[in-house]
Amino acid sequence: VRTAGVYMQNEWQSEKLNFVVGGRFDKHNMMENIIFSPRANLRYSPIEDIGLRVSYSSGYRAPQAFDEDLHIDAVNNQSSIIVLDENLRPEYSHSFSASADLYHNFGKLQTNLLVEGFYTILDDVFALRTIGQDTQGNEVLERYNGSGATVFGGNIELRAVFSSHFSLQGGVTLQRSRYKKAEQWS
Repeated sequence: VRTAGVYMQNEWQSEKLNFVVGGRFDKHNMMENIIFSPRANLRYSPIEDIGLRVSYSSGYRAPQAFDEDLHIDAVNNQSSIIVLDENLRPEYSHSFSASADLYHNFGKLQTNLLVEGFYTILDDVFALRTIGQDTQGNEVLERYNGSGATVFGGNIELRAVFSSHFSLQGGVTLQRSRYKKAEQWS
């Protein structure tokens, strides 16, 4: 597999507002056309200790069998072969997020709280289905385009810096992933 890419980005800054717009052009040898993946990010700081951000980004996965799928089967002591559906199209993603980044000092204690929400749409999502066995008894799986999917959730992170030698940081992410229509899985 061969991929060549170029990434361009421009950033506009002011005291309270930052705007970044960019994009990536990729040429993948398994795809006929050049792929453009745009992205944009807007950050607003009404005061120094608060940062509000919204962003959009897009991406793709070219039609190919991935090593991760084969690795999972190997760990389970299974032998399998993945073939590509002859009509397999690239998988595209569109991701949206919004966050609030809050900073506050309690004397010498520096704190930071990040609260974030995200939503991703996957078009032509890759899925696997069993289509049989080969002559050596290996399971044969086919990668095909499913109906699509969404991934959404939230993230909270908290950091406290007590000194230059000691800090605590923790976070939690809750997420839900759903196919648009039921797909064979696992």
